[in-house]
Amino acid sequence: MQRFVTSLFVAMALAAVAAPAVSAQTETMMYDHIHLAASDPVAAAQWYMDHIGGEGVDGREGRLLLGTTRFIWRGGDDLRPSAGGVLDHVGFSVPDLDSKLRELEAAGATITTPRRDVEGLFPLSFVEDPWGMRLEIIEDPQHLGLHHVHLRSPDPEATLQWYSDTFGGVRTPLRGRLDGIYYPGNVWLLVTRGETFPSSGTTFDHLGWRALDLIPKLEEFRGDGHEITRGPNDVTFVNGTINIFFIEGPNGATIEIVQRAATMR
Repeated sequence: MQRFVTSLFVAMALAAVAAPAVSAQTETMMYDHIHLAASDPVAAAQWYMDHIGGEGVDGREGRLLLGTTRFIWRGGDDLRPSAGGVLDHVGFSVPDLDSKLRELEAAGATITTPRRDVEGLFPLSFVEDPWGMRLEIIEDPQHLGLHHVHLRSPDPEATLQWYSDTFGGVRTPLRGRLDGIYYPGNVWLLVTRGETFPSSGTTFDHLGWRALDLIPKLEEFRGDGHEITRGPNDVTFVNGTINIFFIEGPNGATIEIVQRAATMR
């Protein structure tokens, strides 16, 4: 499945390059991580590992690797649920939606939208994990595992254009129905129209993209008018050092840019 989705990205990237260019091509950055928040980060990471999948990474508790994307939890109390926020939810695709919903409900999740079979897309349902994070569980056999990150914006087109201009990716509709951007790391970025609120203080804290060389990327972003809201900083783990900085995306979305040591997956 990983090979299929990677091949799909390559084919779409080649098609995008072959298309008539209307502006300078933005370098496509790999999607790196999803940073969530919970009152008990270690328990949350274990819950996802048990019921969503993934494996331990970086020699630290409270994080896991799902495919090539890290899921990282920070601690926090009185967190606002992600539903309705600029970072609204994360989507996971499973082979059997009904059995997964039964499993998640038994493990403490709340089913907020029962199964719906959407013509032209796939069966789907929405749940809330035990810490208030909104998840979309779908049955898309073409793309199992981490499937998409779904944002919320009063102006979806402007938001998609901002992410495309900033992080590249292949702009193409999911199943010909949902306008989105496809990134290396096998992750779709989708946007729903609606009023929203910033990600800070919610269960969906921020998004992360990977840079091959952090300082030139930081200077490039500054030159493009992005405000660096935090960093650059170095953080050392048992398996290597990362270099990071933060910017703010549309509608108050917190975004981290990270360069990982060559020893880190």
